[in-house]
Amino acid sequence: MSKSQPANISHRGGRHWAPENTLVAFKNSLDIGVDGLELDVQRCASGELVVIHDELVNRTTNGVGLVEAITYDELKRLDAGSFWHEEYEDAGEINFKGEKIPLLQEVLALVDGRAVINIELKNAPVEYPGIEDDLLDLLCDYPHRDKLIISSFDHKLMYQLKEKNSGLAIALLADALLVNVADLAKQIGAEYWHPCFGSLRKDAVEEAHEAGLKVNAWTINSAREWQMALDWQIDGVITDAPHAYKAWLEKRKALSS
Repeated sequence: MSKSQPANISHRGGRHWAPENTLVAFKNSLDIGVDGLELDVQRCASGELVVIHDELVNRTTNGVGLVEAITYDELKRLDAGSFWHEEYEDAGEINFKGEKIPLLQEVLALVDGRAVINIELKNAPVEYPGIEDDLLDLLCDYPHRDKLIISSFDHKLMYQLKEKNSGLAIALLADALLVNVADLAKQIGAEYWHPCFGSLRKDAVEEAHEAGLKVNAWTINSAREWQMALDWQIDGVITDAPHAYKAWLEKRKALSS
């Protein structure tokens, strides 16, 4: 990821132009050539790994209840697209009614190595015992493992992945300025640090770079913040607006040429 131009990583597929964590959002991101996608994974009652941020389906679908208590056959009946109009007033005539909660394997098949995928494993407040093993089983024959980054706020889970010698790239995910980011990253085997931009400073980015870590920060949605990310030499911008960030980069390049 270039230091002169932080990578464009769409947060949940880009929440400003499509329902989050849906196939249409990820397709939109791929269509504009993003460098990476960020998504969230929970485990449903029938055992499948599904792509949804919350432990409850209430916010992003027309259903109610915990993902862990709903089978995939039941999840497939839910509408994960209609809510988007309510959240974004500039939705216009776009209608995403009928979008579904996708399986992780569906997203992997859609992307097919065209972009890096940051898979954030959810394991709190709902615990999914063995979810890291489920992920490794799913990825055993995946041909683009070199384009995956695994992260979680559950650092014990990331440590377990390290102990299993998974060979997968791991990111230290945190919403804080850390006392010693290098030691924490080494403890869980992380090559990346994924901090919250609102809890970040330039000196912390420099410290991480000195330790050999790449820094992808979330969630960066405005031109002022994109300029800060560039000035701080952040490696990747995780943004809800990948289309707007791409346009900003192109305009900046045109003005400087």
